[in-house]
Amino acid sequence: MRVRLLQQQLEASLPLLPRALPAHLAAIDIVLVDRATMTRVHGDFLGDATETDVITFPYGEILVCPAVARDQAAAHGNTVEQEILLYALHGLLHLAGYDDTTPPKARRMMKAQDLLLTKVLAKPHLGRTN
Repeated sequence: MRVRLLQQQLEASLPLLPRALPAHLAAIDIVLVDRATMTRVHGDFLGDATETDVITFPYGEILVCPAVARDQAAAHGNTVEQEILLYALHGLLHLAGYDDTTPPKARRMMKAQDLLLTKVLAKPHLGRTN
């Protein structure tokens, strides 16, 4: 995985977010974690000790599990790098106030997420990673 490309893509996504990020966020940290860590954090903080792809904390930390991205990329028609980007964008949308706790909210968030991913990948210097 090319971390510098991911960083560039995420930086490019910030002005493309459909909603502004909260002013209190001094920084956003994207942390790539292994399956065991993600499962433990999911259980400790969300009461569900199962594997998941991304967890967002309101203070600006986004945990992403590349192993889950490897498992899911082909099913979604993405490269592993694109899937990781998608998870990080999902986290940014959570920070911007989107949530996916109900089916209608999840559909709105999915639509915003897919549009954001398309816009980021359309940038010539940040294009597709395959």
